[in-house]
Amino acid sequence: MLRSAIPFEIGDQKHIVRASAPIITDHPVLESGLSDMTIFDLATFDQSWGRFGAGVVALLPSGGSQRGAGQWAIGPALGFVARKPGLMYGLFNQNVFTVAGDDNRTPINSSSIQVILNHGLGNGWSISASEMQAAYDWEESRWSNLPLGMGISKLQKFDGLPVQFSLQYEHNFADDEVAPADLVRFNVKLLMPAL
Repeated sequence: MLRSAIPFEIGDQKHIVRASAPIITDHPVLESGLSDMTIFDLATFDQSWGRFGAGVVALLPSGGSQRGAGQWAIGPALGFVARKPGLMYGLFNQNVFTVAGDDNRTPINSSSIQVILNHGLGNGWSISASEMQAAYDWEESRWSNLPLGMGISKLQKFDGLPVQFSLQYEHNFADDEVAPADLVRFNVKLLMPAL
């Protein structure tokens, strides 16, 4: 997965835009390569307890006929993140509904929920919920992805640049044709300073 999140402002309103480009390397049904991309723009609102955001998410059919849905989809996105000493928690919800695309392909009408949970252990170490996203397929009236997982991460600076390394495991309790039954994920995140 290639992912970039960029904060910006329009007037006095803070936003965050995030683009995600999944790269399929091993899948029981799909070919390897770039899958459908998502991009969202959230207006964010700082609060004493943390922040919340609301905006729009779009699915772009960049995966072609072999790795993608062949549909353009758009919908609302909202979420929140709260912080306490040593703890960060929240939820993020995205909903996409087909607006155009290949009439011979199944429409994309789905909702996803991501739990955000992170506990700092000190010295740059933390444990967290994995980057799991539960997904509900409104076309099939069922959960297409229902994962549960955990991870451990280490934040390390290299010449002043913070880099986060994480190792995660999750098990999918839903359909293993849509997502693997078990997933091990290793992430390297470059945390760039604000411009």
